[in-house]
Amino acid sequence: MQKYLLFIGIDISKRWIDVCPSHNGQKKDMAHGRFDNDEQGFKQMIRFIRDYASQHKISGKWFFCMEHTGVYVLPMCNFLEKKRLDYALENGLQISKSLGIRRGKSDKTDAADIARYLFLHREEVKPFYLPSSNLLKIKNLLSLYRRLKKAQVAIKMAATELEEFSAPDLSNLVVQVSKDTTSTLVKQIEQVKKAIVEIIESSAELHRLYQLATSVKGIGPIIGATLLVYTNGFKGFQDARQFACYIGLAPFGHTSGSSIHKPDKVSNLANKRLKALFSNGALSAIRYDHEIRAYYLRKIEEGKNPFLVQNNVKNKLVHRIFAVVNRGTPYVELSKFRA
Repeated sequence: MQKYLLFIGIDISKRWIDVCPSHNGQKKDMAHGRFDNDEQGFKQMIRFIRDYASQHKISGKWFFCMEHTGVYVLPMCNFLEKKRLDYALENGLQISKSLGIRRGKSDKTDAADIARYLFLHREEVKPFYLPSSNLLKIKNLLSLYRRLKKAQVAIKMAATELEEFSAPDLSNLVVQVSKDTTSTLVKQIEQVKKAIVEIIESSAELHRLYQLATSVKGIGPIIGATLLVYTNGFKGFQDARQFACYIGLAPFGHTSGSSIHKPDKVSNLANKRLKALFSNGALSAIRYDHEIRAYYLRKIEEGKNPFLVQNNVKNKLVHRIFAVVNRGTPYVELSKFRA
């Protein structure tokens, strides 16, 4: 394990970054600097940290920490990786909940809080590394795919309802333009899907993992590509249970003493985008996978809540995906071979 002696909290916004270096986690001893969120600003930040380290006679390794703020953190991540400096990207809620009651908020105090969090949890926080360029390309294309699908549904739905409930002379132009736009969007969506598959096929390892994941019934091209991105090529999670927890499928109990015993239920803290994708995958698996369909119907006949059974199906899919990836061979539907 690396021995870090200087902990740097960075609060990143679109235009600038606030930086607080610390060697002991005490806010009163932290310096503060604000720099532009670009290459020149990052170089000024390094000089600022060197001055702080020199003043406190610190010659050991540095460790940076930032909240994950989407595309705004990418320039900083690229810069730190080029400089071979270790950094972590942490969930903002994780940082906030770990520091107790906080009064007031500013970019400066946020940077100081991140530095303190990093110092206090230095044994647990792991360095982060950007996914490969192929995975970043796929992630951007998936974001575009979602926006196009959302626009397609919105335009089609509005035109359909207008056509159904209004006179033709009031809706003809709207309906025609909507149909033309929808047709264009459909072509663009297919173009994006094709580009995603081409990127996956250009990498032998990504293609292998993609083929394994999509061999599970219910896991289509978009879910398969999304899995590659969010699991960082199945290297970001230790097992299926950990991933199920991340997307909000793993149930947790709620008990206290002898009087409070609530039923196990999934947490609201989850990646709901991935959870929604697995909901679609579960419906597909219930329809086309004989074993899962039989399981689903049996549980419904037993009087189980349909949403509970669907969540169990999602968990089955997650465990099947991780099993085939760990095993290295495609999923085989054993029910086909039963007498």
